[in-house]
Amino acid sequence: MYSYNNSLITPNTTNTPDFDAIFGGMAIGAIIFFGFIALIALAVAIIMIIAECKVYTKAGEKWWKVFIPLYNSWIQTKITGLAWWWFPIFVGVSALMDVKLFAPIAGMGVILISFNYNYNLAKKFGKSNGFAVLCTLLPFIGLPILGFGSAKYDAKADTDKNGIFAVKDSLVK
Repeated sequence: MYSYNNSLITPNTTNTPDFDAIFGGMAIGAIIFFGFIALIALAVAIIMIIAECKVYTKAGEKWWKVFIPLYNSWIQTKITGLAWWWFPIFVGVSALMDVKLFAPIAGMGVILISFNYNYNLAKKFGKSNGFAVLCTLLPFIGLPILGFGSAKYDAKADTDKNGIFAVKDSLVK
């Protein structure tokens, strides 16, 4: 590194670090690291989309319905056997996630509704309640198991049409 002194170029004899090289190296390292993370996220997203297409196909729906916003939530409501009114609840609570004031409450609502969907989905595929928890908390593991695994969809499986959080008639009487 050189310093300019009175129009003469003289070598820099001080031990100052070359910050350009340091920050340049850090920037390259960050680009490589985050690029690697982005590739992993892309791979997981592709696997999730294919797995969901497989789940829809096993349930007797067309695979392309996965790609249509809102309609795919309606089809998911149909596949899980939930009542029609769960669809607007799910869409409404998901929309509240965009409002910063309601985001924490809506986030808890989305988790509960997602568990409700996954509980019924697990029952339709003959899986346990623990598998519903797995699909809710780690969907990138649970959904590929349903899609690529040997589980068969049973449209007549006993599920809670009104949701698992509904009060049972026998408890009200």
